[in-house]
Amino acid sequence: MTTLRSHALGYKAAQTLYYAIGEQAERIGFPFTHSVTLNFSETAVDPWDAIGVFSKLRLRRFAPWLRRPRKFAGPAVPPTYAFVFENSKDKKPFLTMNPGDPHNVHVHWLVHIPTERAHDFGHRLYEWLEELGDGWVSSTAIHVRPVFNIPALGLRPYALKGTGEAWAEHFGAKAEPQGLIVGGRRSGTSENLGNRARVTEDKRRGIFRRLPPGARNKSAA
Repeated sequence: MTTLRSHALGYKAAQTLYYAIGEQAERIGFPFTHSVTLNFSETAVDPWDAIGVFSKLRLRRFAPWLRRPRKFAGPAVPPTYAFVFENSKDKKPFLTMNPGDPHNVHVHWLVHIPTERAHDFGHRLYEWLEELGDGWVSSTAIHVRPVFNIPALGLRPYALKGTGEAWAEHFGAKAEPQGLIVGGRRSGTSENLGNRARVTEDKRRGIFRRLPPGARNKSAA
């Protein structure tokens, strides 16, 4: 079986992130409240396994925690997030991932967390990553920052900087190679922020978006 590899975000992946970060989260009433970075180079997780570990963290720990809060802990909400993986450091991409090669595989993750549950979320992240990622997690492997103004912080172009050169400018980003990612898709969103949900919301609002020439032939990364 071929392992999925990518060096950049393709058109469809970039489009999904663009609308998820720029408007869809706000439109459905669950705006992003926190920006999270998980650096797998500061954990015991093999870089080839980073996407799989992060998927388990989201689906088996984060989502149930959001949907089923402890009594008086705060409201239950649907998982709402967008993420993108990168493998670079100091603006230098890592282009290989052979055993023993240096890497800086990390994921930027925008999430909606109810105010009453934000403190617990920060603690849970370390527990989840230690549990699912073979134990060791450094004290600097996880960064959680509150988000108050997505446009002002420039989070959309920052998340999209790993878009391929052919489409980066179209999505308002400056293309900066973000290295090789293996083992799965390098970006994604929760279901309520995905293309299908966005198109449904567009139809409800009477919005039609035209793809630029050639876009339909570009594959997602």
